[in-house]
Amino acid sequence: MKPNLFLVAAPRSGSTQLAAWLSSHPDVGLPPIKEPNYFSQHEFPADYVAQHHLNDVDPARYVARRSTKVMQFAIFRERTQYEYLFQGLTSRWRMDASTTYLHCPEAAQNIRDYAPDAKVILLTRDPVARALSHYRLATRTGRTTRSLRQEIEAEANGETPLPGRFLLRQSRYDAAVAQYRRVFGPDNFLEISFENMIGTIDVTLARIAAFLEVDPNRFDVSADEQNAGDAPRFKTLNAFLMSSGVKTHLRQLLPVRVKRKLKAIYFKPNTERVSDADKALLRHHLGLE
Repeated sequence: MKPNLFLVAAPRSGSTQLAAWLSSHPDVGLPPIKEPNYFSQHEFPADYVAQHHLNDVDPARYVARRSTKVMQFAIFRERTQYEYLFQGLTSRWRMDASTTYLHCPEAAQNIRDYAPDAKVILLTRDPVARALSHYRLATRTGRTTRSLRQEIEAEANGETPLPGRFLLRQSRYDAAVAQYRRVFGPDNFLEISFENMIGTIDVTLARIAAFLEVDPNRFDVSADEQNAGDAPRFKTLNAFLMSSGVKTHLRQLLPVRVKRKLKAIYFKPNTERVSDADKALLRHHLGLE
């Protein structure tokens, strides 16, 4: 069984929530690793992945152990390992929801060459809101301790390695959307926005049901899988735990109930305000002025 449905989304645009709604339908299956990133793997050098502890699981070990543990993100490089993720899915639609596919120039054609009849749902969000949400995520996970302005300037000046460009690159959609529209054509391509999805859930899911030719009444909209936007209470410790790989190991080993209890202690509501000057700088570099 191969994937034949691709949720291609800008990060922080609601793909985790939409994937949960879609996979609640009996005709749509989601593998245990939501984002295997097989068709954009070449943008992630192995040494960068290891240094920044990007893999939630080691793909080779995961497959060798015949694991089905549910995790979020890993870079799968071998076709047989990638296709292992979909072996247990018997649904009509089998979905890969990797968010790195949107801005990878080769991903659209790579997907089409692999699965010519596949369908693509493309999800975007207001570019400024998306970038700010991603910055909050990066501080929450400990991937950055720099200020928003420092992150903007570093990426704008070309100082940030390609896999780490999460502010500006990920909020520029026009070329990426045009490419997917061209490669897949109108019958196999559906574009939706985060704002419409959240504002009119039933309408959005009805559009998707028509696109996939499935029963629109079989989605479970009670499924809540939104990624958190809280802030760490101990920023320096948080950054150390991420850079050392301890957080990744804990995420792999701890039971869900324990992780939920720890999160209540470790994180706090994010009340930091973004200055108008930083928002203006972000808009400037995104070409939105």
